Formats: sequence, structure tokens, C-alpha cells
Amino acid sequence: MTTETFCDPLYTKALTELVVKIVQAESPVSSDVIASEMLEMLGIGKSTAKLKTRCDYLVKNSRLPFTTQELDGDETREGTKILWADRESSNGICPFYRVPAIGGKPRKATDIAVQEAARAVIDVAEDQLGLPRDSLITEAAKALGFSRTASNTDCYKLCGQAVDYAFAQGALKVDDNGFITPSGTN
Repeated sequence: MTTETFCDPLYTKALTELVVKIVQAESPVSSDVIASEMLEMLGIGKSTAKLKTRCDYLVKNSRLPFTTQELDGDETREGTKILWADRESSNGICPFYRVPAIGGKPRKATDIAVQEAARAVIDVAEDQLGLPRDSLITEAAKALGFSRTASNTDCYKLCGQAVDYAFAQGALKVDDNGFITPSGTN
């Protein structure tokens, strides 16, 4: 497909349906990943500002539920849109988290929903029988496939937000030794 055809309003309905299919297959998924996958599927090699605007429109036109997250806490920026296949799955903690294929690169931290990272946090806390906060963040980042977890990296910020989110959902607690454990664990 050419760039001109991709931007032609005549194809809006078909392209919006493609967005929906991508989200249904990969939920939760960021709008950036949707755009790059859609352009790749259609044989469009280089993304431009015009194509980015068109992709953003198609995502908005899909009317799928989304959450917005900003890892830096900078409320002046819009943040990353994470789209969900249905409204119910965007509430609470994801029942799974995805890891990269063996030898593959992890997704960008900004493309991972905090609800999905919270599942990694809970699973690591359970596997390790509790950990201090910094260790839990580092180990959860490793579980998601990240090798570098300095406190200024996006993966560290994501996992820190995931710990806070899991606490807010009542899925974690602090034991008598100061270790963070799943709330169902004694």
C-alpha cells in the first residue's frame, strides 16, 4: 500500500478494522506498536509525521478502551496510550505478562501497561517469598526481559509504578521484616 492510499479517507473503515484486529491479538498494546505493526503489514517502510497523525486518527477512530501512562510523571506530556481489547481487562491487574522470545529484545518499557508489569511484580514477590522494594523492582524488570535496571531507566520507573499499582489494588503487602509479599501470602 502506498502512503497516499494509506492516508485516503476511503480506506478509513478497513484500516480501523485492522487496528481492532491488532489490539484483539496483542492486548494490552501501545498505540506506537499498533502504528509500527500496521505500517509494516502494509509494506510502508518509513514512518513520517503525516503517517503518525493518520495512525493516531485510526487508533482514536477504533473507539477501543485505553489507559494512558507517563513513566516520568511529567503531566504536561500526553503519555503513551495503551489499548485494550475490552473495558474489563483494563481494570485491575493483568492475568499475565509477556517476556521476549529467547534471544529476542524486550519491548520498550513505555509500550508495557503498568497493569501487565504489576503481574510480573506479584509473581516475582511470590517466587522470592518477598523482597525489599528496590530488589523487587529490579527483579520484576529482569522478569520482563530488561538487563539494565538503573533507577533512571524507563523499565525501573515502570516497575516502580507497577509496585505502587499493585499496592493500590490490594495485591501486595509489607511483612514484619519490611519485605513486600503478595497479600494472599502469610
